[in-house]
Amino acid sequence: MSLLEAARLRREELGQKFSAPEKKSLSTDTFNKFSEFIYSISGIRFQIAKNYFLSSKLQKRYEDLGLKGFEEYLQYLHTPTAKQNEYHKLMDEITINETFFFRNEPQLAIFEKEFLIPLIRKRKAEGKNKIRLWSCASSTGDEAYTMALQILRLPEARGMQFEIIGTDICRDAIQKAQKAEYRKYGIRNIPVDMLAQNFTVSNDGHVHTLKQDVRSMVKFQECNLMDSDRIRMLGRFDFAFCRNVLIYFDDASKEQVLRNIYNAILEDGFLIAGHSENLYSHRHIFKSLKEHSQAHAYCKAPPGTEKSRF
Repeated sequence: MSLLEAARLRREELGQKFSAPEKKSLSTDTFNKFSEFIYSISGIRFQIAKNYFLSSKLQKRYEDLGLKGFEEYLQYLHTPTAKQNEYHKLMDEITINETFFFRNEPQLAIFEKEFLIPLIRKRKAEGKNKIRLWSCASSTGDEAYTMALQILRLPEARGMQFEIIGTDICRDAIQKAQKAEYRKYGIRNIPVDMLAQNFTVSNDGHVHTLKQDVRSMVKFQECNLMDSDRIRMLGRFDFAFCRNVLIYFDDASKEQVLRNIYNAILEDGFLIAGHSENLYSHRHIFKSLKEHSQAHAYCKAPPGTEKSRF
């Protein structure tokens, strides 16, 4: 063998050794099995169009575990060990935590003016001083901490106690929320004066960390919105923010999630939904407040409200 030929073969060997792992896709049957399994533990329904996304995330998980392929990973997911250790890692991979501070500012401004301040005044008139808010899918905490920043700047809030609970199915997101460290993308909508007052900045200027007085207003917990018993343990709330979450559920699981939220808010409480979410088909659970349409706000439907036929 010539030196040139030997060098060529060596290059091919090195190329095989250091090349990126081959990306695999799920067969339709295997995709459906994973889709049903994920639905059973989370209520989130993946459609076949998400094959590439899901297969890439599942491949990462089985490779990290040292397993040989999708089928072996699926078998592992049905073991007691996986339920204890793997489920949350799987959900960390497949859930999308797209969020940032003061997301949909017009909606938040209306919430503050037409809901939060009037409720503060109402509670004070009743001789009560506590309001509870729930960020149902809090991701890395941006939404829950936004609530805290809104409250801190309100003169009306003085003398009141506020408890903000942030929940998410993703354990990794909860841990990030508790650290309260954010980069420029997440904080881009925060007013400059509010940013300077409530955050400390790393030496390189890239990481902004919330100060303790803001962080102390919010508690984070891991929670599946399909889990009625777990949600019941959170107590009752004046406001539930469930924005840009319900789009990931089918009708059956959405019904369950909305029932859980219904049971978690007080009789005069409100649900704040995302701008892309229409709850008309679930009007028997939540009634749209059309006079506050830009807030995408809902109250509890009166008992006996007929279920939509559409």
